[in-house]
Amino acid sequence: MLSINKKIVWIPKAIGVAVVGVASFPLTVFAEMEPSETVVSKLEKARRVAEEEEAAISSENIPNSNRLDRLVDVSTPHTSEGENRAIAARLNTVDWEAFSVDRGVFSPQTLDVFFADRPNERELAPFPDIPNWTFDGHQFHIAHDDVSVPGQWSAARPDGHAPIGVMGDHTHGAGEFMFSYRFMDMHMEGNRDGTDSLSNDEVLEQFPVTPTQMGMQMHMLGAMYAPTDELTLMLMVPYVSMEMDHRTRSGVRFTTNSDGLGDISLSTLYKIWDSDRQRLHLNFGLSFPTGSIDERDNTPAADDAVLPYPMQIGSGTYDLLPGITYLGQSEQGSWGAQVRGRVRLGRNEEDYALGDRLEANSWLARKWTDWFSTSVRVTFRTWGNVRGEDSRLNPMLIPTADPDRRAGSRFDVGLGLNLYDRRGFRLGVELELPIYQSLDGPQLETDWTMTVGLQASF
Repeated sequence: MLSINKKIVWIPKAIGVAVVGVASFPLTVFAEMEPSETVVSKLEKARRVAEEEEAAISSENIPNSNRLDRLVDVSTPHTSEGENRAIAARLNTVDWEAFSVDRGVFSPQTLDVFFADRPNERELAPFPDIPNWTFDGHQFHIAHDDVSVPGQWSAARPDGHAPIGVMGDHTHGAGEFMFSYRFMDMHMEGNRDGTDSLSNDEVLEQFPVTPTQMGMQMHMLGAMYAPTDELTLMLMVPYVSMEMDHRTRSGVRFTTNSDGLGDISLSTLYKIWDSDRQRLHLNFGLSFPTGSIDERDNTPAADDAVLPYPMQIGSGTYDLLPGITYLGQSEQGSWGAQVRGRVRLGRNEEDYALGDRLEANSWLARKWTDWFSTSVRVTFRTWGNVRGEDSRLNPMLIPTADPDRRAGSRFDVGLGLNLYDRRGFRLGVELELPIYQSLDGPQLETDWTMTVGLQASF
């Protein structure tokens, strides 16, 4: 369990990281978009055309449910400007159950122009907030997953993504891109064996050297692209920095460091179910051994010594990344669950493989406004011991060099917030705290993890 009297000093630091991250987010990103004069003039002209189209349609007695097929199929180049505008004149009579979000609709500003002289009908429009739209001079276009449609799951809200600490949580509409940056800061201090905390002196009774604390920072660049509505591709590129403090039996203290490019991963997310504001997709990826397993530093025992397993940047192996993710929404909030694994394929060039890993997440989020939400997440993680061993390490010298003292399991609770801008930008912050840890120790225990991330969809 988390030792409060011993770990309380990290709380101001963690809060400070969150405050700085939020304060630095550009406030201008929440400014409302205004239509240009060119667009407004085209709309005014189109409105007159639309009235003529309206009269023609009425005379043909076309059923409401068929009007959209004739008037608003903006995915086809032959659709005329007048036909696109005619829908605005019929917003109060269209059968919206037959409306398909991939056909294109109008922005709030566009609707305001058309309903300037009919304010009572303006509120009948079922799409009062449409975040991302473009006007090419003839047609309006929107991104599939950027539209909040009654009765359908939507990413166009602050809780439209999982807490920022969850990877591969959502898919995109066909043709949509997303770029992301995450910064993760993790702090570990004190040793544990099983569920029992150990003092440095207790560890030094077994080993000549003990780790006392460790910090790990990761910068993660991500990119997602959806070639179809069902399939989304995801690329993750990490840069990792680590620092570990030590103490010897003679009282000598020293620190080792390592940093560099981590293991790059490429994944696919395939949506298999989308109904009643719920979604289900499969995750499958491959991690490539781009991270170093030859990190070295000076120690009291030797100069340029090979560092133990937790201080190496990469795994040295190709790893399979299977998983499954479920998402659900209501008007007030959202929820989800995800199970992901990491399966090591063979051993690396030093004849060892890090332990396989399994992670299970579940979360709830509350949408307080159109731009702000909070979340709570529970995560279970478990991982195995190292298979084989690095012959360059001495497992009798320090517990971090022992391949049979690397396994463990942990329950974390995460508290998060998300800020969302209707143009596709979002900022996420999440603080994770362990509530249970069982380690094959002596092994450093985790105190807290902070993740801050910025995402932009196009």
